[in-house]
Amino acid sequence: EGMPNALMEAMAMGMPCISTDCPCGGPAMLIENGVNGLLTSVGDSDEMARAIERVVTDEKFSKSLSINAIKIRESARVDKIYAMWKEYALQIIEEWVK
Repeated sequence: EGMPNALMEAMAMGMPCISTDCPCGGPAMLIENGVNGLLTSVGDSDEMARAIERVVTDEKFSKSLSINAIKIRESARVDKIYAMWKEYALQIIEEWVK
């Protein structure tokens, strides 16, 4: 999945999220590592375990991730996404008409 909807939904609900930093880049476009979630290397189960342990045991850190994760609601609002797509489409049309 290029842009992980489940991750966006979890963040919007204030879940402290952990994701792998997969090559497609979707999670890295949503998560600022250590600020609104955690990114771990693909295939590194030890790193994932440490991330899970940190979220489970460090209540202050987990709460901070949650508070910051909710901010995805603002950046991913439907009207904002629509405006970006509209601008993109208009740019393409403008180039095509030239």
